[in-house]
Amino acid sequence: MHEAFSKFLGNCTYHCRFQLNKGYPVILTSYIGWGLFPIYWSLLGHVPPLEILLHRMLWAVPVLILLVALSTRRKTQLIAAFHSWPEMRLLTASSVVICINWGIYIWAVSNQRVIEASMGYFLTPFLNIIVGLLIFKEKLDPLKVAAIVCAAAGVFYYILKAGIFPWVGLSLGFSFAAYGLFRKKMETNAVPGLLIETLILLPFTTALILWLHRKGIAMFLNDSLTTDLWLIAAGPITVIPLALFTMGARMLPMTSVGILFYVTPTLQFLCGILVFEEAFNQDKLIGFAAIWIGLLFFTYSLLSNQARSASEVA
Repeated sequence: MHEAFSKFLGNCTYHCRFQLNKGYPVILTSYIGWGLFPIYWSLLGHVPPLEILLHRMLWAVPVLILLVALSTRRKTQLIAAFHSWPEMRLLTASSVVICINWGIYIWAVSNQRVIEASMGYFLTPFLNIIVGLLIFKEKLDPLKVAAIVCAAAGVFYYILKAGIFPWVGLSLGFSFAAYGLFRKKMETNAVPGLLIETLILLPFTTALILWLHRKGIAMFLNDSLTTDLWLIAAGPITVIPLALFTMGARMLPMTSVGILFYVTPTLQFLCGILVFEEAFNQDKLIGFAAIWIGLLFFTYSLLSNQARSASEVA
């Protein structure tokens, strides 16, 4: 095992020397952007979460169209997806799931549940393991079993001792894991896929925005220019980190992509404590600590598997 890890570290050193100025900064920028989302959504705290979600989807469309138009490969994938009923069926399902995920997260920020929301993304690796076990019949090594046990224990302790059922965190975790499952089953990449998803929802998005204006309760165009600009910017704010993630993921090993993802929920967690000063007592800390210990087991399992693969190739 020691020799395997030595080879793994050697591969990492070689890889980082040539990729550090490309893949790692690119994907870290996307993760940091996602991690700081709570601060952005808090700037729209006076706007109802539903309206924020609607404008997030609406203004993402022109940005996504531009990104797809600039890439021949993305245009090809877009056309291929439109001509494939199985692909469109998956994209329709994933559009609903990502809409739910976005909506719950925006609601969580508006209602000072950022810490709990971060739990959902800390749990994502464990939920992905369960999906792999149930759907793809993947095998679990003892470290991953230990990781799942620790994470489950942390959630149950949080529920029992903190006196709050973390429906926000669990909903975000399950919806994000479900979105990942749909993505794994389809051929379309992230950017053209998200464009199709937002286009599928566009009629409903537009109808609801018009309904809000008809009822006289819409904030857009009725509050201030600043509010209008923040709502419009929700589109680029949504798409840019995704585009950076797609670029970075192509440059890096999936192990690095997975482990570095922890940056996102960590920043969300810190935003909840340091920026929004949400309540965080000892019982909640113990629950989160068990999840973090599970993440350590999970990370060690990933590194062990990659080191083993590197030694076999060598």
